[in-house]
Amino acid sequence: MKKASWSRKNFLLVAGLSLIGVHFGSMLVNFVAKKSVRSHSEAKKGDRHE
Repeated sequence: MKKASWSRKNFLLVAGLSLIGVHFGSMLVNFVAKKSVRSHSEAKKGDRHE
C-alpha cells in the first residue's frame, strides 16, 4: 500500500510542477515577445532617424 500512496503523492507533485512550468513558460514567452517587439520598434525608429 505504500507504493500506492507514494504514486499518489508523486502524481500531485508532478501535476503541481507541470502547472508551474506551463505558467512560467507562458510568462517567459510573453516577456520575450514583448522584448522582441520593443527591439524591432526601436530599430525601425533608429533607421528612420538615421
